Amino acid sequence: MTKTILITGASSGIGAACVQQAANLGLNVIATARSQSKLETLQRQLNNVQIIVADIASETGRNIIEQSVKQPIDYLLHNAAILDSPQAFADLNVSDFRNNIVTNVEPILFLTQKLIPHFKAAQQTGRILSMSSGAAKYAIAGMGNYCVSKAAALMANQVLKAEMINHGVIVNDYFPGVVDTDMQKTLRSSSTEIFPYSDDFKSLKQDGKLATPIQVAESILNIFTNTDDQSFAQSEWLFKQPNP
Repeated sequence: MTKTILITGASSGIGAACVQQAANLGLNVIATARSQSKLETLQRQLNNVQIIVADIASETGRNIIEQSVKQPIDYLLHNAAILDSPQAFADLNVSDFRNNIVTNVEPILFLTQKLIPHFKAAQQTGRILSMSSGAAKYAIAGMGNYCVSKAAALMANQVLKAEMINHGVIVNDYFPGVVDTDMQKTLRSSSTEIFPYSDDFKSLKQDGKLATPIQVAESILNIFTNTDDQSFAQSEWLFKQPNP
């Protein structure tokens, strides 16, 4: 039976590349994001893609996804996240901080919670990967909101890892490294006075050393589809740049 993967943040970057790679592998794909036009473009280009326009940062959006999914789910990729333009600590505000939390953390817990019945309907062990970041483990100047929210997201996923096994689902984290996405563009355009790695990222871009979204997508789909359960769950996954 053809397996089904649900991908959040599917309208651009790594998420869109994962939709493309999953569809190319013959999986049934459920792609969700806020941008209807971008999702419809993906759907026109690919086979076996169901789109759900929803904001996973809201309870309403998560309910829309829950009600729109009509089949068992085998794989879930928590990819959706936001990254503010870097700001000095003195300039952070509560509104932006809370927006990072509701977008980067809450869906890992509360969208997964709503999808438990769909995992239980699948015939085999389900799998969840959540996209993480070095910012989840290391404090980076200028990225306070993102660092704190990704650290919380990493712990949220560890909670899933401990408890979702009771629902027949194994869970792990994926660290993509530096990838040529809109998030990277935001960081490269920042002042080094606020974000000290701006010039480093510009050099990586100029030297062609950033991973591409499709390279990361190929890695992620390989993990979902070509590993045994023990290997999938054993240790966190890190993207390895292919040899030139």
